[in-house]
Amino acid sequence: MKMIKGMLFAGLLATSSIAAAQPFAQLGAGNVGITSFNFTVVGTTITLNEKWEGSGPGSILFRGLEAGVNYTVIKNITNMTGSSWTSFANELLPPGNGVPGQPGFIPAGFQPSNDDDGLSFAQGSGLPRNSSIFTSLAVDELAGRDYLDFSGAPWADGVNGTITFGLRDNDASNQPFLLFQRPNEFTSVVPVPAALPLLLSGLGIFGFLARRRNQA
Repeated sequence: MKMIKGMLFAGLLATSSIAAAQPFAQLGAGNVGITSFNFTVVGTTITLNEKWEGSGPGSILFRGLEAGVNYTVIKNITNMTGSSWTSFANELLPPGNGVPGQPGFIPAGFQPSNDDDGLSFAQGSGLPRNSSIFTSLAVDELAGRDYLDFSGAPWADGVNGTITFGLRDNDASNQPFLLFQRPNEFTSVVPVPAALPLLLSGLGIFGFLARRRNQA
């Protein structure tokens, strides 16, 4: 009898562990635009249904993603803000105390994602990144921030559309993280840190050559 109880307890623990590992999404810090939200998860596909009525950013908090797994995110979005959107920025924000010079819109307790933290829009996976309405896409996953900026066509008020992209987290310390969305905003480009050493190196070579010329 004790063996049976032990097996049942172990089974419950295993079930709880599986349930805890399932992706979960909810409205996150700094959300203003999304007024109605729900989600479904089927395998590695996460479908988000968002109704936007507020003028401002929309924030979704994710947790429970399995490490190293490429997820497909399908966002069904209804624009009921009373205004047309000409662009739509998506940025990943892991938990943290912030970094110097980060944008002011980032909520307290979060910071920009970088290329070393393992959190990305499934970088290198080949998963689709597209929209049923927007025709252009700007991407950055290397210069200190992970973002996808869609643009190129008006998303009119009252219209439903989709945005699709991948999502992956290789390190559980990144969770819970935010998907921070800003209609009618483009992400400010951050200079690549590697450019500074190259510049300094170039200046060093220039100085060396100048010294040699003076000595000659």
